[in-house]
Amino acid sequence: MTPLGKMSSVWLTSVSVFLLLLLQQPPVDGELFTALADMEELLETEAVLITNLDNYVQAQEEKLMQLRQKMHEYRREHTEAARDVSAYLSNPVNAFLLTKRLTTDWRYVENLMTYEVGKEFLENVTAYRSVLKFPSDEDLNGAAVALMRLQDTYNLDTASLARGMLNGVQYSTELSAGDCFELGRQSYLNGDYYHTVLWMREAMDRLTSEVNRTATKEDVLEYLAFSTFKQGNIQTALSMTEELLELVPDHERAVSNKAYYVKELQKEAQQKILRGDDGSEEVPVDTTTVRRPRWFRG
Repeated sequence: MTPLGKMSSVWLTSVSVFLLLLLQQPPVDGELFTALADMEELLETEAVLITNLDNYVQAQEEKLMQLRQKMHEYRREHTEAARDVSAYLSNPVNAFLLTKRLTTDWRYVENLMTYEVGKEFLENVTAYRSVLKFPSDEDLNGAAVALMRLQDTYNLDTASLARGMLNGVQYSTELSAGDCFELGRQSYLNGDYYHTVLWMREAMDRLTSEVNRTATKEDVLEYLAFSTFKQGNIQTALSMTEELLELVPDHERAVSNKAYYVKELQKEAQQKILRGDDGSEEVPVDTTTVRRPRWFRG
């Protein structure tokens, strides 16, 4: 196993232990302490990143303040000149200042506009990676898997879990639609279409109540439709795909998948007629030609 593989394996174990021990009555103190210590390292990383981000925002605000100040100076002089162009330009001082504003002053503005405030802060983050603990995409997937295990082990309702309710205990943190979408996406990447459907449905429910939306309906529908198809429900997958096409008529994958679903439903109907079935039997379909969402990496 590669070092990265070992780290991800250890990470998955730590997250799983941490989540499962939280629900034990009473928790195993030694194991919980170790799991907590692993998670605390991430909080330390987050604290450093927050400070770095705060400094970056302040630098951006300072840059914008200077640009705004220059804009007001230009506008003030331009408005003054527009009142009486001849009188303004007949003043040799104004003529000099206008020329200056469009040469050396403007070069300063251009330099300020092109200055990459974030460069040094991104360099800081790069340096932090050698001394701080950063989770990888594999770690994110492992954390999602651990949460699914928790959900299945304790038969936790998806909506309750999204509200922060764990085993009858209400915690402060709720999941956003974007959080639920990511859990569904991670399940999808693992080929776990059951949990994909559960969490994409929850993401869709939460989207309706979000003012500042953290996911898009079309993205949720794309994953939900395909995962529903993978579970054998072609008709519902078709309906969801048609809903997606109402939102994005030129969605290439949805157009392709809709045609495939329609074709498969027609084949099912024809086969049932030929066999004289009553319509209750499922007909296996070849799923290899269906186009996956653009994020699929498997």
